[in-house]
Parts: sequence; structure tokens; C-alpha cells
Amino acid sequence: MKVFHPHSTHRASRRTHDLRHMHATILLLASVPAHVVAARLGHADPAITLRVYAHVIHEQAATASDVFARAVETG
Repeated sequence: MKVFHPHSTHRASRRTHDLRHMHATILLLASVPAHVVAARLGHADPAITLRVYAHVIHEQAATASDVFARAVETG
């Protein structure tokens, strides 16, 4: 087991990465287009963002199908 010093740059780097991941996840769940999120993250290709955050995209797909089903029921 590794033990890190409380002021370790690794720990700070990990927290920064966690914030980055949370930022991207929140944007994707809010239906911000993947190419916009990719640009904010500095990804050269939105395909990178789509691969890394595929689990979030799948959640959005389920939500989209629920929205469509409700629209069909009321329409």
C-alpha cells in the first residue's frame, strides 16, 4: 500500500483529475454536445471524449428514449 504525503503533488493532481471528470460528466448529463465538452477538456478529437465518457452517453440514451416514449404517449 502506498502512503502519500498530505501535500503530495500526486494527491493534488488526482483531485484536479476528479474535478475534470466531474466537470465533463455534469456537462454531458446536462446535454451539452460532446464536441463542446471535448473542446473544454482539450481533446483533439471528440471520439476520445465519447470513449472515456461512454457510460454517461449510455445514460443519456436511456433518458432520450424515456423522453421519446412520453412524447409518443401524449402526442
